[in-house]
Amino acid sequence: LLSDCCEFRRSAMGVRGLQGFVATVCPDACQTVDLREMAKKHRLAHPGSPPVIVVDAMSCVRRWYTPESWVCGGQWREYLAILQDFINAFLAAGIELVFYFDGVVEEKKRDEWIKRRMKNTQEVGHLFYFIKAHRKQPGREMFVLPSALPTFTRYALKSLGQKTVCTLQEADFEVAAYGLQHNCLGILGQDSDYLIYNTCPYLSIENLRLDRLVTVMYSREVLCRVLGINLTYLPLFACLLGNDIVPESMLEGFWHQCLVTNPPRNNRYNRRANILLSVANYISKLPCSYSSLKHLEEILPLGSDKTLLYRGVSTYLLPGQQSPWIPPNLTNCQMLSLQQQSALCQDEEIFQVTCFLKLNDHFIAMAIVSLFLECQVGQIMESSSCIGQQLGTETYLPCSYDLCIDLIFTLKTHRLAISRSAWLCLAVEISKVAVLRMQQAGKGQCLLTPWHWSWRVVVAPRPVEVFTPLSCLNTPRVLVWGCEVESLSGCALDQSRLPVLLVGILCCLRASLVLSHLGFLYPASTEAACSHLLKEIQLSYIVGLAIKLKVCTLLCLHSLFEERFSAKEQHIQSENYCIFNILSHGEIECSNSLEDDLDTEIPGQALIYRPARQHIYSILLESGKGGTCPLVKEWFVYFGNPLKQPDLIQPVPPPVTGGTPNLKTLWLAKGPDVEKQRYRTFLACFHLQDEMEELQALEAPVAGFCCLLAYLMMQVSSLSLEDLNAFLALVLCLKGKSVAQLTGLQLAEVDSRAVHLGAVLIRGLTTLLMANSACGFPFRMDDLMPWAVFDGKLFQEKYQKSHQGSSMEELLEGNVS
Repeated sequence: LLSDCCEFRRSAMGVRGLQGFVATVCPDACQTVDLREMAKKHRLAHPGSPPVIVVDAMSCVRRWYTPESWVCGGQWREYLAILQDFINAFLAAGIELVFYFDGVVEEKKRDEWIKRRMKNTQEVGHLFYFIKAHRKQPGREMFVLPSALPTFTRYALKSLGQKTVCTLQEADFEVAAYGLQHNCLGILGQDSDYLIYNTCPYLSIENLRLDRLVTVMYSREVLCRVLGINLTYLPLFACLLGNDIVPESMLEGFWHQCLVTNPPRNNRYNRRANILLSVANYISKLPCSYSSLKHLEEILPLGSDKTLLYRGVSTYLLPGQQSPWIPPNLTNCQMLSLQQQSALCQDEEIFQVTCFLKLNDHFIAMAIVSLFLECQVGQIMESSSCIGQQLGTETYLPCSYDLCIDLIFTLKTHRLAISRSAWLCLAVEISKVAVLRMQQAGKGQCLLTPWHWSWRVVVAPRPVEVFTPLSCLNTPRVLVWGCEVESLSGCALDQSRLPVLLVGILCCLRASLVLSHLGFLYPASTEAACSHLLKEIQLSYIVGLAIKLKVCTLLCLHSLFEERFSAKEQHIQSENYCIFNILSHGEIECSNSLEDDLDTEIPGQALIYRPARQHIYSILLESGKGGTCPLVKEWFVYFGNPLKQPDLIQPVPPPVTGGTPNLKTLWLAKGPDVEKQRYRTFLACFHLQDEMEELQALEAPVAGFCCLLAYLMMQVSSLSLEDLNAFLALVLCLKGKSVAQLTGLQLAEVDSRAVHLGAVLIRGLTTLLMANSACGFPFRMDDLMPWAVFDGKLFQEKYQKSHQGSSMEELLEGNVS
């Protein structure tokens, strides 16, 4: 799922034929580079900025998977060790890595995705034919990736401490944008589109020599020199050769015309290379303007959509870039497509709130104060040199409507999503943090006292309590700084009135700054009565307060990492599995698995796990538009599915006593009762809610595996006792095996049915991940990973021994405890 959409091969990997063209026609564009030397030069040119390589992970996965066995379900611990070695090689050179994975299949690529799935189905059929005939794994020429490898690669890299990003759109666009915006050392991958984007250098994963950190860097400048065009022509050049926007079928006539009217000087290349040279020759004579693009759109047979060429060129424009082919007032198509997305889940607190939702209310409060003070101080400092200028003894400002609007605008500028409880915490944090800092700095005890419709800042030499009537709230209130926000009766301040209180507090801070800058005082009528409490305060201290609060908020980050993210944030940071795609588009896909279509006794994994997915969909979409549960579109590969249209799947509520908890409870609530709800809801997705006590007594990885195994036994009637014993022996024996032992394990033969069952089990683990994400993570994601519970060769061994009649003692290698 998710990145599995590309787990066999990702489309044409850019412009068809361009990578081979560069290697054969312009070899000077293929420059051997030493990444260690590049990193040294980067550090000299950019002190304090570590060299970073952004990795297009989907074009690297095939290169990374080097274990000898690949048909048995995956050698996951070996693979994890290989990834660690890869990372260590770069870390030793002081190079940081950022890994990008495809997170969606864009609609424009659906047809191509389906074609690849049909082709992969044939490849898998041939693979099983070979295994049945020879009872062994074929050579590397028939290699296909183990099922779900890209998905688990993301989590493997995260578990190894690497930054991984799951994209919201086409991965190569986001990779190129990241490389440009962060001044990266290069992009590591194998996709010729990186020759088209005007971004950081493009480095080859195919030519990487890890032991020496040497690879090939492809030069856009040399490519342009050979083609006779400049860099600004590359996006148009790519479109006229055919890409995801402009189909090649529409360009055949244009290519023929170019070959006739602009033939290449050298005819010793193949037809595709000659087309590239002729197209480049043709466009080199065009004025670089939007009118030239419009003229091309008129003469090309683009059908009813004459904007194809414009849209194709614009997809290569990264944020902040412009092209002479595109008027500057037109929006980049890539960014526009994201802005126009309409999510099934309209609850922003669940789906698309900012990253502040992952922080607790006290941190939100402190962050707001910090950002507010920075903003206000910054505005004043831009036009003033009044640092050190003294405020008056007392400052008042009416709590006016205009200032309320100004405050709301300030908060929205920083995109803060504030819960009602955060308003309360904000007032408390101002007292506990800001005022405490003032005391520590020797400024005494600060009091904000509401008086009728005005607010004042008072700095006292000692802690005091000031009781003042607040007529706008029609009830007496008291602010006891450093303690609580209370009413005179000792009850907590009503939350519904806190926004008014908050506005007054922050407007008071703003007023202090503004009036100090202007040199005005707004004396209060009660000044004489309160004169013994008054003390001067300097603007420089307010600036310092903002800085201290900023530092304080940063120090809170470490203790807050376990707070829950929104679905979108989790998707981007590879924290959840499939949730964002379901909530945003109501659509999900899954690529081919190593399943034997001729084995009719074992249903396709897509069908086996569909009942569990229906429960997961119900949990996620229960509070969808109009209060009804929308259908989910499934693009799953299984025998007999032509993939001409998606399967429309009806969500089904899981059998949870008392009803399914809503997402806000599952994701955001805290406490032991909520933890039990999460675990019970997770088990209900697999109809195992009554086994909760027994499963909780097991180690988490074993509990997850047993949950999956019990579900399989219920869903697949053909599974035998021998199959069950093989699975149990696998998980119980794996814990004591080292990577070296698993690597050295040799199989006399390979059983095709065990290959099929291994793939089914691995896909089951991805279903566990989805349920875990939907239910608020009752398990750690690391506990549901294949390297914790599965090894392909070990399963083959246990399966064959079990079906040969071995006893449980033999299967468990003598460890029956």
